[in-house]
Amino acid sequence: MIERVATLPQAQAALQKHPTDDLELWSPENAAETQGVMWFAMLQRALRAACPDREPNLVLDCGARGDLAIEAIRLGLRNIALRAPAEVTAKVADIAARNGGRVITDRF
Repeated sequence: MIERVATLPQAQAALQKHPTDDLELWSPENAAETQGVMWFAMLQRALRAACPDREPNLVLDCGARGDLAIEAIRLGLRNIALRAPAEVTAKVADIAARNGGRVITDRF
């Protein structure tokens, strides 16, 4: 199950609505570019503090921006959605894998 969230209250509501662990909380489309990578990193931290008993999969939508995807990985975000050219995606996926993350290319 995928829910797009942009705020802590939205994320908390999604967790309450879907009590199972198979929930993925996705940022709004292209949020890395429009809202910034740090915004989503801070949302992740706030959600962990507010809901310490849950560890949902948060996914930052980086659009086609491989540079923002790498920045997200460096800030500790593990799940990145990316629609970049294959060569860029492969490089970002390699960096993500080395840092315990993944790049999602097929669920938009």
